[in-house]
Amino acid sequence: MTFSCRMAAVLTALALAASVPAAGQAPAMLQLVSEAGTTTDIPLDSLRRMPQVELRGQIHEGPEIVFRGPALEALLAMAGAPQGRDLRGPGLRLVALAEAGDGYAVVYSLAELSPDLGARRGIVAIEQDGQPLNEKDGPMRIVLEGEKRPARWIRQLERLRIVRVGK
Repeated sequence: MTFSCRMAAVLTALALAASVPAAGQAPAMLQLVSEAGTTTDIPLDSLRRMPQVELRGQIHEGPEIVFRGPALEALLAMAGAPQGRDLRGPGLRLVALAEAGDGYAVVYSLAELSPDLGARRGIVAIEQDGQPLNEKDGPMRIVLEGEKRPARWIRQLERLRIVRVGK
């Protein structure tokens, strides 16, 4: 093996080792699942590179918090959710099922999140007040603008699934 081949092998091994999480930790990834069942895994680093949206909110009676992350609508589009004027008729029965690592699950209708219909803004928050989310809440959580209680602000988000409700 030549020196350049050995060097390439060493560099590749180092790059792979750097990308492997610490023992017992899963890589920070958001899984998107289309209505047809096609999955796409989005690493946390890719979420950071997407256009970011800031939403302000409050958890119970606490102080105002600034959350930052990619728009929920953009991620749902990546999962194959119809957008804009394409969200009509049978598409109005589609929901986004958000699933957390602890088994908690929440549903959002695509219509409520569409700027053309419900206009409810939501993000997959990856920062809170300029810092990464803490271990209890993150690394990702959904934050919706205008919620009276944060019950649907699912913490430890792992998966967004597009699901058709009814027949």
